[in-house]
Amino acid sequence: MILPWAACLAGALLLPRAAQAVGKPVDFNREIRPILSDNCFHCHGPDEKKRKAKLRLDTPEGAFRDLGGYQAIKPKDAAASEVWKRITTTNEDDVMPPPDTHKTLKPEQKELIKRWINEGAQYQGHWAFTAPVQPPLPKVKNSRWVENGIDYFIVAKLEERKLKPSVEASREILIRRVTFDLTGLPPTPKEIDEFLADKADGAYERLVERLLNSPRYGEHMARYWLDAARYGDTHGLHLDNERSMWPYRDWVVGAFNRNLPYDRFTIEQLAGDLLPNATRDQQIASGFNRCNVTTSEGGSINEEFIFRYAVDRTETAVAVWMGMTAGCAVCHDHKFDPISQKEFYQMYAFFNSAADPAMDGNILLTPPILKLTTPEQQAKLDGFNQQITAVQKRMKEAVAKVEYMDPGTVEPPPGTVKVDKTWVEDDFPEGAKPEFTKDMHPPMWVTSAEEPVYSGQRSLKRTARGVAQDFFS
Repeated sequence: MILPWAACLAGALLLPRAAQAVGKPVDFNREIRPILSDNCFHCHGPDEKKRKAKLRLDTPEGAFRDLGGYQAIKPKDAAASEVWKRITTTNEDDVMPPPDTHKTLKPEQKELIKRWINEGAQYQGHWAFTAPVQPPLPKVKNSRWVENGIDYFIVAKLEERKLKPSVEASREILIRRVTFDLTGLPPTPKEIDEFLADKADGAYERLVERLLNSPRYGEHMARYWLDAARYGDTHGLHLDNERSMWPYRDWVVGAFNRNLPYDRFTIEQLAGDLLPNATRDQQIASGFNRCNVTTSEGGSINEEFIFRYAVDRTETAVAVWMGMTAGCAVCHDHKFDPISQKEFYQMYAFFNSAADPAMDGNILLTPPILKLTTPEQQAKLDGFNQQITAVQKRMKEAVAKVEYMDPGTVEPPPGTVKVDKTWVEDDFPEGAKPEFTKDMHPPMWVTSAEEPVYSGQRSLKRTARGVAQDFFS
C-alpha cells in the first residue's frame, strides 16, 4: 500500500528538473508558479480585493485574455507578451514587480519565463489534482549501473553533472539500510550472519520479503500514518487525561501488515462505521475521526468546540488524502491552494455530524464508545446469549398458553383479597444483613411442619400489630 504523501515524495525525488537542462520544456508547477506566486500573485492573483488592473495571472483565462489589443501572456510569442515587456523594461513607472514592492526578478528567472511563454505558456493545475504520469526513461551512457527504472534518472543526473556512481554497498551495509528502512530497527547479528551466508541468487529479494512479512514492518509504517492522523493516547488539552484509542492504532498496524488495498484503507477510516453491516474492524477504523484534540476545561463553550472539532477533521482529511492545506479556507478563499471557503464548509458539513460531545469529560472513554472483547470473552458472551435466547423462547411459549381475562371485565367483579402474610423462601441472600422494626423480636423461620411453606424448605414468619418490617441490605 502506497500512501499519497509517500507517492508525492517519491515523485518529487525521482522526476528530474527537466527545465534546468537546455532543450527540455519548462515545467510550470516546478519552475514558473513559484516565481509568479512570489512576485506577481499579490496584485494579480486569486484575491479579487487586492487585484490590480483587473489582471489575473494565476489562470490561463486571465493571463491570455484580450486587454484591448494586447495580452499579458501571448503563448509562443514572448516579444508580444506584456508580461515580458514589463519584467525587462528599465522604466521605473512600468517595470514589474514595481520598485516599491522591493521584489526583483533574477536574470535566470526572466529567461525561464521567456522560454515558458515561447514554448506555449502551458499552465498546469495544482499538483494534488494532477494524475501522475509515467515519465519516459532518459537515455544514459553508463547502462551497466542501471538495475531498475529509478536508476535511469539517477544515472542521467549524475552524468549531467559529470559525476560517477558510488561503489556498491557491502552486504553488511545493505542489510542495515533496508532493515532500518522497512522496520525502523537495526538487523540482529544473527540476521546479518544469515544474509551474508546466503550466496544464492535472489538473496536480497528474500531479505526484503522477510522484512515485509515482519510485524515490525506494519508498526514502522504506522508511525508515519498515525502522525498524519494526529493519533494520541491522551485528550491533548486541559488535564490531558488518558483516552482509550489504542484499538485504532492496532488497526492501522494490521492494515499495513495485511497489505490492505488503499481504497479500503481510505473508506474504512473516513466512514467505516457507515458501511452497510459494518464489521467491528471497520467501526474501529473510523476511530480516525476521533483522534482530534478535545477538551473539558471549565468555561469552554460547547458550540465553539463542536466547530473546532469539525474544522480539525476537515483540515486533516484534506491534508492526508488530498495532499494540500485547507486551514486558510476556514476564513476565506485560499490564496494559493485551489479550495474555496464554500468548498471547505461543504466538506465540513459531513464531519460536523460526528456524534462526540463538545466536552470530553477528561475520562478514558468519552461516549460514543465501542466495547471490545477478546476472542475468549466473545465466546463466553455468545454462549450466554444462546442461553438467554432459549429462556426467552420458553417464556414466550408459556405466556402464549395463558388464558388471561381482565378482572375489570368480570361480572360480578372479583372481591378484595386481604394479604397479611409475606413469604421469604429458605433464607436471606448470601451476605445480606437482616434488620427488623425497632422493639420487635428477631425474624422467625418456620418449616412445613409448623406453617405452610409454598416452596423450598422453610419460610419467614412475622406477626405484629401496626407496621412491621423484616428487611435486609
